[in-house]
Amino acid sequence: METKELAVTLEKKGAEQKKINYQFKVLYAIGIIMVVAGHANAETVLFLNEVIHVCGFHMALFVFASGYFYSKSKDGCPFQYIIGKVKRLLVPYFFWNVFYGGLVFLLSKFGFRYGLPLTWQKFLYIPFVDGPAFPFNLSAWFVIPLFVTEVYNVLIRKLLSRFDTSRKECFLLIFNCLLGITGIWLANKGYNSFGWLFLTRFLYFTCFYSFGYIYKVYLEKKDTFSSFWYFTIIIMIELLLILIYGHSPTYSIVGMFNFDNPVVSVFAGILGIAFWLRVSRILSPVIGKSKYLNAVADNTFSIMINHELGFFILKLMFYFAAVLLPFMPEFPDEKLFVEYEYLYLPRGRGFPVLYVFAGIAFAVLLQKALDFAVNAVKIKIAKRNA
Repeated sequence: METKELAVTLEKKGAEQKKINYQFKVLYAIGIIMVVAGHANAETVLFLNEVIHVCGFHMALFVFASGYFYSKSKDGCPFQYIIGKVKRLLVPYFFWNVFYGGLVFLLSKFGFRYGLPLTWQKFLYIPFVDGPAFPFNLSAWFVIPLFVTEVYNVLIRKLLSRFDTSRKECFLLIFNCLLGITGIWLANKGYNSFGWLFLTRFLYFTCFYSFGYIYKVYLEKKDTFSSFWYFTIIIMIELLLILIYGHSPTYSIVGMFNFDNPVVSVFAGILGIAFWLRVSRILSPVIGKSKYLNAVADNTFSIMINHELGFFILKLMFYFAAVLLPFMPEFPDEKLFVEYEYLYLPRGRGFPVLYVFAGIAFAVLLQKALDFAVNAVKIKIAKRNA
């Protein structure tokens, strides 16, 4: 390669490097660790749950980040954008749904009673109105409402494309906030099962998606407030909410229940996002380029879907250790073979954190192995066609 060509290549690589948003790398990593920690009952150990409970905002955080990375250039080509989202979200979603259905069937031959019986509804219908029907990928429920939110966003922007930009964004923010509040209000009224659950999740997501985009376009450059006062104000408001409601705002978005006042619930979600958004900014110069953190941040989709299988593998290891090692507490057979959500905790303390590590590490390694296999197939196909 000539010197001039080499210089151009290095310049392009440098430009690409500058485009990496390390603050959001940290934010994604924190967010997915929150999700896994919540399923391992370790969130109290790892985060400030007594003040800002992760279940009050952690799903909203991912929707906020998706809105942040939406590009206005996509407004003019909505159908191409939707096709891209089908490939990136729905295709892998249903691939893993079929995979875990097969795994449930295979494990049933060894006495495990997870997710049975297998029906066509669990593969095609239930994912849209409720969520994945197999225990290992239950967290993938998030994908369908996120996909619908992405489709809604690009289509409504296309519909409003003739309007002035500032007016359009103002209208969308207000309208989407009303949609989010309406979704919570409906859920509080009992409209949170099957088709209604599909609708209320989507409505809840829309407002945080809009906040993410508004933050990037209008607020990020103005976000220069002193971190001391920034955190102080957020924590004081959270303490006020605890004083009023008797608990740190915490909800179940998967089932759309346990909400407080709909407006307060949206506001609490924004507070939680704002808190960890600033934490991510502070940490990004220190750990933003860590290869381990980036491995987590770049594989949040796989971690969201596959971490429960990591839990299961760790439980199998504990099961055999309990059988073979005399100092290990007993592991009841029925807990392993029937209760998929059961987490074996030897002596009870500290081990939830090990489940967090196992769930994340396994999901990342699984995705790396899958990527390697796909690339190997692509290379073989390219060689045959050459």
